[in-house]
Amino acid sequence: MRLGQHFLVNEETIKKFVSYVDLSIRPLIEIGGGKGNITKHLNPDIIIELDERFSNYLKNLVIADARYLPVIRGQIVSSLPYYITFDFFEEIVKLDGIKRLSLILQLDFIKKVVNEPTYISYLLNYYFKIEIKDVLPPWFFKPRPKVFSSIVIFQRIRTNTNKVNELLKCISRYRNKKIVNALELCGATNIKNKDIFNKRVRDYKPCQVLELLSLINTNYV
Repeated sequence: MRLGQHFLVNEETIKKFVSYVDLSIRPLIEIGGGKGNITKHLNPDIIIELDERFSNYLKNLVIADARYLPVIRGQIVSSLPYYITFDFFEEIVKLDGIKRLSLILQLDFIKKVVNEPTYISYLLNYYFKIEIKDVLPPWFFKPRPKVFSSIVIFQRIRTNTNKVNELLKCISRYRNKKIVNALELCGATNIKNKDIFNKRVRDYKPCQVLELLSLINTNYV
């Protein structure tokens, strides 16, 4: 079974990764426990693992897919399979009880989250304070991925609002259009100061998502 698994094996980095976890936020949920390389330093309350081959290595195990989490609160720690990243985050923003995530992600993905005007970038910057910690080379993992990775902390700062999610998804489809045109295409009729909207959606960096939303008469900002 190929599940995009790349397990962190560098002991010094594992200890550093675990040091970023806030042990006061419970339950502590690990996703993708594997053979327990991180687990043995973390002692999580719940481990979510899709690959049943690792069941002999792990306690408090739930066999489940991280894209459809069987938990609704707590803190998540994971060296997340890269191929599920988008689907995982699209669901996690809806779970207000998940207050913090300590994750190992593909470096290219987190660079896009910080710099590029995409739906997932706006979404994550709206719901979380994002802190990039360390860059990890491929040889810290087994099997080696073809890309560099990064340790990233996500601290929830807002509760889920479906209307915001839908608006950000729609606006992101029109990132080359002027703001006023994109907002009107997305059904936002209560737009402020149309005369100043010479900017295009792509001109707003992900960290400016509040400024983007403030162009509309909403209660979301």
